[in-house]
Amino acid sequence: MAEIHLNQIDPKNLQEQEDAFTAGALSVAILLNHQFNEPRYQYSRSIDPIVGVSFTGLFDFFVKAFGVEWLRWWEEGRPETEQGLAFKQQEAEYLNRWREIVHRVVWDYCDRHQLKRPNRCTTVQPSGTKSLLTGASPGWHPPKAQRFIRRVTFRKNDPVALACIDYGYNVVPSQSDKDENGNLLNDPFDPRCSEWLVEIPVSVLWADLPGADEIEIGKFSALAQMDFYMQVQKHYTRHNTSATIELRENEVESLGQRIYQAIETDEGYISAALLARFDDLQTFPRLPFEPISKQQYERLLEEVQQRRTTMNFHTALSRYDLGEMVEAGPAGCDSDKCMLPEQQPN
Repeated sequence: MAEIHLNQIDPKNLQEQEDAFTAGALSVAILLNHQFNEPRYQYSRSIDPIVGVSFTGLFDFFVKAFGVEWLRWWEEGRPETEQGLAFKQQEAEYLNRWREIVHRVVWDYCDRHQLKRPNRCTTVQPSGTKSLLTGASPGWHPPKAQRFIRRVTFRKNDPVALACIDYGYNVVPSQSDKDENGNLLNDPFDPRCSEWLVEIPVSVLWADLPGADEIEIGKFSALAQMDFYMQVQKHYTRHNTSATIELRENEVESLGQRIYQAIETDEGYISAALLARFDDLQTFPRLPFEPISKQQYERLLEEVQQRRTTMNFHTALSRYDLGEMVEAGPAGCDSDKCMLPEQQPN
């Protein structure tokens, strides 16, 4: 697998895009030389070699490419107006170009090194926390908001989390840490606390684009999300596209009909996760993503600066991580989809 961070690429620079997807394609193609110790794995590879070049930050890329008018079209539900059809054609041109680059490069590498060609090379993998490394919106998805608090789950006293404290980020107990009355704990150093949430104020790269603040991303319809997902599935992906479509109760029937139509007419739909939107953040406190205003974002950033005791995160990490922490790092799953209560066996 390889992943291209599209938010770092200029939409007008076709050569830069060519170079990025070529690098991604070569980085996965070279892995086809790997020899598995397990015979059945090697046999599976011999009959069906699989590689995957993915991307993240697609939404950010298109905002840079098309501007606020593209966001307003999303707000309207991505209707097939004259402008909307023009947007969809341009989206498809980008996606098809990237797919063609990947397949050309992978197949050329395989031909030159006498390797069996994979018959499909493009995918969109799940990309949540990793996208934060460059401030990208995950995969093809819209961000949760222009500005939000990202809460990443760590075990208590994790070296990375301790370094985050020195770097100024706030830490609170996780959603699973409660007192005897069922109330959330507030002190991360409480003996009853087992997990930490590191709170990171995040702003998307285009948040200050004139007019962008007027768009309510959380109101984007499920059908609009489905439409954009299918653009990616049709024009880029040849494996599967990781997709989570967020919806409200009144959208269930219309989305169900659209999915049925996509299957019935063989549009290439494979699967998508469905996630209920939580408009009342007080009902579900300390969610992994919490939308905030520009004023809240600036205030939180100022508080981070006030708490910061070091300007070098690596130096902070070296104080706590002695290279012996096997399980150091974020929890295996810290997304909204993992917030359901654990079922206890009877």
